[in-house]
Amino acid sequence: MSITVGKLFGNGTVLYQMKLLAGQKGLNNLVEWVHIIENDEVSQFLHGKEVVFTSGMLNNNDGWLLEYAKKLYSVGISAFVVNIGPYTKSIPENVVAYCNSVDMPLYTIPWETKMVDVTRDICYRIMQKEQVEISIASTIKNIIFKTGDLETLTLQMERYGYLRDSHFCFIVMSIDNEKEENQELNINKIKMYAERIARSIHELYISFSYNESLILGLVNYSDYNINNFVNTFFKSWNESLGKVHMGISENKVGIEKQAENFNNGFTAMKMAKKQCKEVIFYDKLDIYKILLNTKDNDILKEYYNDTLGKLEKYDKENNTNLMDFLYIYLKNNGSVQLVAEKQYIHRNTVNNQLKKIEKITSYNPLNLEEKVKLILGFYIRDVM
Repeated sequence: MSITVGKLFGNGTVLYQMKLLAGQKGLNNLVEWVHIIENDEVSQFLHGKEVVFTSGMLNNNDGWLLEYAKKLYSVGISAFVVNIGPYTKSIPENVVAYCNSVDMPLYTIPWETKMVDVTRDICYRIMQKEQVEISIASTIKNIIFKTGDLETLTLQMERYGYLRDSHFCFIVMSIDNEKEENQELNINKIKMYAERIARSIHELYISFSYNESLILGLVNYSDYNINNFVNTFFKSWNESLGKVHMGISENKVGIEKQAENFNNGFTAMKMAKKQCKEVIFYDKLDIYKILLNTKDNDILKEYYNDTLGKLEKYDKENNTNLMDFLYIYLKNNGSVQLVAEKQYIHRNTVNNQLKKIEKITSYNPLNLEEKVKLILGFYIRDVM
């Protein structure tokens, strides 16, 4: 839970006589806490996503402030505030230029504005913002999981600006990581990264964790903005932290319809994991929608065993790859010629393999109706 620099210091000019000197492009940086730090060596103990205040008490040479700014940027702070006075009388141009180059907001406050008063106010606002966001996340979860009275919960959401006829899109994100002990840490990194992108697009945004996944609720985002969020996320995401699989629900209007919409986002995420894809949109699942919403999974298993089960078993027992061969054949619209060309084999070999498959499965891949049944079997395999 955090607030952007721009939101935090939106009234800074009036309240604290603050001046923004540089880093305007970084006003969407997220802030989790604030510190007053005079010794630049202490910067190594920062966690990132913080605002740092200094009076420059140790500012004893022309290059000190620039080196301090570089150290703060290296640990990922969100903004830098300098108290102009006896220790730092002005901000050198090279410091302004550096902060602009790295998009790190640089502010000044006059000596008459006490840093302790400003930081106390900021801490209070951060904690207040966190409590509000926790309350919003708890309320939307109660709506999704149908806990409590819907009308009461809807009124609670409306008090925070989330109207009953708002559009909601749920983005469900799961991360593959070999080291399970880093799972919570990486989920938190995804959360911070995603939150920064989301808030740079639109203010209304909800996040919470569920079943080892991060849930993002984008409220009143256009379809264009949702696509923009997804593209921006994967463009810069560091896969060394783990591969992210993302499922996108429909962008559906009405708070009362969000339980189903949430489940659809989760369904899309599971399909993204099974198919090893970065992202899948629920509204593009096509036939999978029908299969995934089948309440009796035994019916799907029975159908799969009847169509492809025997072939799969044959491959395992005889170390063959007839399942892959059949899949390639079906993906090429049942064209013997295309399969022969792509597999670098003779047409007669293709026909012999198809006859062998028919003998094992009792389904003729050359027959249109039976071909459709085999295709459906592969679709079912994807969701099992």
